[in-house]
Amino acid sequence: MNKSRHPLICALDIGSHKVACFIAELDEFYNPQLIGYGTCASHGMKRGMIVDMDRTEAAIASAVKQAEEMADAQVHELYVALGGIHLRSHMTDGLVVLNQHEIGQSDLEKIIDVARARQIEGDREIVHATATKYVLDSQTDIRDPRGMTGSRLEADVHIITAASAALRNVTRCVERAGYDVHEIVVQPLASAMSSLVDDERELGCALVDIGGGTCDIAIYSEGSLVYTGVIPVGGNHITADIARGLSTPLNHAERIKTLHGCAMAAALTDDQQIEIPHVGTEDDLNPVTITKSQLAGIIQPRCEELLEMVRDRIEQSGFETAIGRRVVLTGGTSQLAGLRQLAEVVLDKSVRLAKPQHVGGLTDLSGGPQFATSAGLVLYGSRQVAESARSRNFAGGAFKRMLSNTFSWLPTAAKNG
Repeated sequence: MNKSRHPLICALDIGSHKVACFIAELDEFYNPQLIGYGTCASHGMKRGMIVDMDRTEAAIASAVKQAEEMADAQVHELYVALGGIHLRSHMTDGLVVLNQHEIGQSDLEKIIDVARARQIEGDREIVHATATKYVLDSQTDIRDPRGMTGSRLEADVHIITAASAALRNVTRCVERAGYDVHEIVVQPLASAMSSLVDDERELGCALVDIGGGTCDIAIYSEGSLVYTGVIPVGGNHITADIARGLSTPLNHAERIKTLHGCAMAAALTDDQQIEIPHVGTEDDLNPVTITKSQLAGIIQPRCEELLEMVRDRIEQSGFETAIGRRVVLTGGTSQLAGLRQLAEVVLDKSVRLAKPQHVGGLTDLSGGPQFATSAGLVLYGSRQVAESARSRNFAGGAFKRMLSNTFSWLPTAAKNG
């Protein structure tokens, strides 16, 4: 039970490498403060999709329980991140006829409904539908038309869809773990919310979140998310290459990658020897040795392949010009030494590494790039709560004004009567 009077946001990121849960408390200004987090190794996911319900359920239950114990609170509803190669993104449009009345929130919602109605295949569902810019009669590039008047309002709408089966499986897995899904948010959007700054969104930028099983791409232009994509390659593929190339167990390959790996041999400052245990032998029996440059020779081709796929996907999106030379890397694999330098070469862009921001209480353990999605979910949830509170306050204020006008009229009416 929440002992605080402030709302709690619980965020769950079900990844291919780990399941992470963040619990944040909102202050009076709806700013989130992290008060608990938990992680658990993920063995039931592959390329962002559930392949083993029991293992995924157990990992969810473990991660949320750890977060609850740290926060000294019990949660029931979760904001859940959705990833996987089944996600698709495209732009469409919507239109409403106004008849010169003042544009309100209901008109903006009608435009989204019109755009959504044009969708989609029977085996897919819309996860997000957001207007990026509006056209009012002949006036273009309007950000927020509320309060304006005109005869015809159009909008470009960004639609993100997901496979219906994947959505059902994620929801069912969370429910089996004993929790309810408050809302599903796609991973690229969540990561971008915590990793990008306002200027990057406004000027145009591509966020590249390299996780364990997939690489997520989110492109912003003029302050709006205009494209999302998922590439089916991530850090686990690098680990598997090391395991195969050196004939070493996967857990050792992951450790070797983390401690000694480098994505660009030219970036190495030393070439020390590394001991490598073989598959099927005891850790301390008959190890072989390789140099860091030899290890980089295994890692670099896979990283180049991944970055080339990112480059191709950005070109195919149609928004390469919009992002200019701005690319932001995040996700657990972004911490691999030399990856930023290699990305600048392959993508021919200016690249920076990003950690999650805008959430209070993050530490060295909870504030790494591998938690960008979890932190972004917290931010998404806090904004939803803030928007809901503002709507309630606006409705309450309108009701009070109506009552005030009514009662101020009654004495006059009685006197005149």
